[in-house]
Amino acid sequence: MEKNESKKILEMVFDLIINFTKILPSCEETENLKTMEFYILMYIGMKSSKKMSELARVFSIAKSNVTVLVDGMEKKGYFKRVRNSDDRRVINVELTDKGKRIFDLTVKNFEKVINDVMERIPPKDLDVISDGFFRMIKIFNSSKSAKSAP
Repeated sequence: MEKNESKKILEMVFDLIINFTKILPSCEETENLKTMEFYILMYIGMKSSKKMSELARVFSIAKSNVTVLVDGMEKKGYFKRVRNSDDRRVINVELTDKGKRIFDLTVKNFEKVINDVMERIPPKDLDVISDGFFRMIKIFNSSKSAKSAP
């Protein structure tokens, strides 16, 4: 792939991120979240409770940084730490009711925008777009697995 082509792809991905950011619920609570705090909130909302080590791995950040982020989100009332019932040494991070409310509001707003956009895209084009996203995710996930293998 040529340098210009990869730059164009980066620019398109960045434009998508910017446009998705515009649809986030406009409330003081989300405006005061750091980007990584918001990402972790959304990840836990979509994937359910997670260990701190998994959050560090998924977001490629140090465990100590995850601890700082989770501490801050716990103080703000979005997260709670819960001991695993099978292994009391393991602590999972879960959304509180406040965290769930922000997650649900974000998903609701996102669905409205996506549904509006999808209505304007022909079904065969939607199939191509969806297939492209699934392929990219599969490639990213397989390259992550290959990098983390011993």
